[in-house]
Amino acid sequence: MAHSRAADETATRPFAVLGRQLPFALVFTVLVVSLTVLRREEVLPDALLVAIGIGFAALVLAAVLPWHTLPRWAEGVVPLLDMAAVVGVMSAGIHAAVLIVLPVLWLARMGRPGAVVAVVAGILASTSVDLLAAVRTGVLEVTAVNAARIFILPTVVVAVAVSLHLAERRSASRLALIAGQGVLVEELLEQATLEGARLEGVLNTIDTAVAVLDREGRVVIANRALRRAAGGHLTVGTPLPDLAPHLYAEDGVTPLSRERLAEVVRGETVARRVVWWEHGPDHRSAYRVSAARLPSPAGTVGGAVVALHDITDELNALAQREDFVSSVSHELRTPLTSITGYLDLALDDPDLPAHTGSYLTVAQRNAARLGMIIDNLLTAARTGADAGGWEPVDLGEVVADVVESIRPPAEDRGLTIGVDAPGRGVVRGDAGRLTQVVSNVVSNAVKYTDPGGRIDVALDEPETGRVRLVVSDDGPGISEEAQDRLFTRFYRAPEVRNSAVQGTGLGLHISRQIVQAHGGTITLQSAPGRGTRVEILLPAWEDA
Repeated sequence: MAHSRAADETATRPFAVLGRQLPFALVFTVLVVSLTVLRREEVLPDALLVAIGIGFAALVLAAVLPWHTLPRWAEGVVPLLDMAAVVGVMSAGIHAAVLIVLPVLWLARMGRPGAVVAVVAGILASTSVDLLAAVRTGVLEVTAVNAARIFILPTVVVAVAVSLHLAERRSASRLALIAGQGVLVEELLEQATLEGARLEGVLNTIDTAVAVLDREGRVVIANRALRRAAGGHLTVGTPLPDLAPHLYAEDGVTPLSRERLAEVVRGETVARRVVWWEHGPDHRSAYRVSAARLPSPAGTVGGAVVALHDITDELNALAQREDFVSSVSHELRTPLTSITGYLDLALDDPDLPAHTGSYLTVAQRNAARLGMIIDNLLTAARTGADAGGWEPVDLGEVVADVVESIRPPAEDRGLTIGVDAPGRGVVRGDAGRLTQVVSNVVSNAVKYTDPGGRIDVALDEPETGRVRLVVSDDGPGISEEAQDRLFTRFYRAPEVRNSAVQGTGLGLHISRQIVQAHGGTITLQSAPGRGTRVEILLPAWEDA
């Protein structure tokens, strides 16, 4: 920017010099023409002719010299010639000393040296006629005619030169400040443009669709993934609430209202909500949506950013897996029922040899285990719970029954099970499914606790309207990385995956489904070498 400004000043300098000379040339020409008309019958004095020649030479120099190739101080020659022309006019007896002010103004704008030259040359030029007369006569004569030239005009020259020089310095300082600010603004603009290009490049690289909204809810930034997903329905400038007719809640049936989208625009935080987007009559896509507000410098909401991750394939795969698990489980149940029935009949035969009976008993035990696995698969494939059949369930009795049934295999491994259930702990739910939850959690503690260890089962009511069940052990514990996935379907921790302990990885997943369907929560805390603690919170039976 600075180089461009310097180049512009160099290119326009010849015109600037001529422009500064034109006012003096115009006034001087008017003066000469007036004198010529008034003295048309007289011979013009030699001094006036010399002055005219000097003035004309100054105008020609200002017009023809290549000022852009000369140093800046060279321009001072022109105003000095103007002063010499004024001195010639004054020597001809013409009162034109006031014209000296024009070249003084020019010189005063050329920095401090120019101001000094303007003062010295201006004073000498305005008093030159009187000084020359004093040199010839030996006496400086002051009269009413020359008093202004000797005293007032030099004072005016000094005042004008100093005032203009100071004003020029202030102007130069302001121009320098403005130029510096202009350079800074240009740098900031360039940096903002670069940052914007980087941001656009990053946003266009990711697969997640991103929309940045202003405070009115209009889209100001839409990355490539969003434009591709929207298919023209959401572009820059489109208000987000206008999409309401095309958006549906997680169930795929309930439309999202404009008011709900307006809350997002106003800065409401949305965390991983599933939304269905209808692109056409037979085309829908599912998105996991997150949104957060964009703060403005004043602390108010400056808009919002919305991220949409396409999970259509993921949901379709989950649905297909649900169907597959359910179908396979049902197909396995029929032959397994037949196998179990014939095994029961065979074992009831009084003539059955002892060794054959032992073989059939092993087969019956494994058939029962296979039946349990199929039941778990079916439970995992079902969603929700039948709230219509819920009734008061004494969780204390459930715990007692589960512990009683699991105590023999626990004692075989040298494990101690302690129960602390002073109250009844009545909850609202399905007794069979809650028994399944307690059995899953306690049996896990028995399976994964080292021989000689201890398992504690505690039941209490930590707060009004809630019942808490805690199952803890002093087993080997679980790594932090594995804990994040323990409630995932079919997941087994690496520590037990290759061990002799058998499992399907469905117990905790099913337990969480059942607990959540009952309006409760289940959490797990563990650390390697410090055992595991599972806590279940369930709503109490209000009419109990």
